[in-house]
Amino acid sequence: MDQAILIVDDDMQLTSFLSRFLGKHGYKVQTAASGGQARALYNIHSTSLIVLDLNLPDVDGFDIAKEIRTQAQTPIIMLSARNEVFDRIVGLELGADDYLTKPYEPRELLARIKAVLRRLDSAPEPQKEQNFQRAHFAGLELDFVTRGLRNNADQRAIPLTGAEFTLLKALVHKAGQILGRDQIMSELYGNSVAITDRAVDAHVSRLRRKIDPENASNSVIQSVRSEGYVLAAEVEFQ
Repeated sequence: MDQAILIVDDDMQLTSFLSRFLGKHGYKVQTAASGGQARALYNIHSTSLIVLDLNLPDVDGFDIAKEIRTQAQTPIIMLSARNEVFDRIVGLELGADDYLTKPYEPRELLARIKAVLRRLDSAPEPQKEQNFQRAHFAGLELDFVTRGLRNNADQRAIPLTGAEFTLLKALVHKAGQILGRDQIMSELYGNSVAITDRAVDAHVSRLRRKIDPENASNSVIQSVRSEGYVLAAEVEFQ
C-alpha cells in the first residue's frame, strides 16, 4: 500500500496515536496541527486522502476544504465534535467524501478511509453485457474509465469528487428509473457508515450545480417526493 494520508487536527495526542495506528495498516501518515501546517504539507500529487478536523486553532476546517476543492478532488473525511446535521450538510456540499463525529473509534475511521479510497481506486463497472466505456446525456459525456465528466458544447472538463462520480454513474445506469435514497446510500457508503438521508440530498444538490445549464427551469436530476431521484435524460452508451 502506497497511500499517503494527511491528518489535520490540533489534538497532538490523537494524531500521534492515529499515525501509529494507520501506519500499522500500511498507510504513510503526515500530521498537521493547524490550517497553516496543512497548507504546507498538502501535496496535490502525493496526498491520497485528508482527515480534516473542523475546529482548528487558526482557521475553520471548512475554509481548508474550500481551498482544496478549488485545486483538486483529493478525498476529504471531515471530523467534528459538533454533532449538527447542518455541519454535515455544509461539509458534504463543500465536497467532503465523508463526515465523522467525535469521539469515534479508530477502527471506524480506518473503515471509512478504506471505503473512500476503494471508491476512488476501484475499476469502473460498466454494464457487463455491453462493456460500455462512456455515456452521453444532456450535452455531457461521462467516461467510466477515466472517471471524468465533460461538457460537449465547449469541451470543458467538470471536476467530480469520488462520491459525485459514483452517484452520477448510478443515476446514468438507471436513467428514467427512480433511485431510492437507500440505494444511493449503499452506492456511496456501502455498509461501513451510518449517515443521514440528508447527506444524499447534499450530494445531489452539489452535483446539480455542476451539471445543470445556467438558468435551467428543471434539473437533469429530478426529485421524486418521498422516494428518491431520477435522471430525466436520454442516455446513449458507447
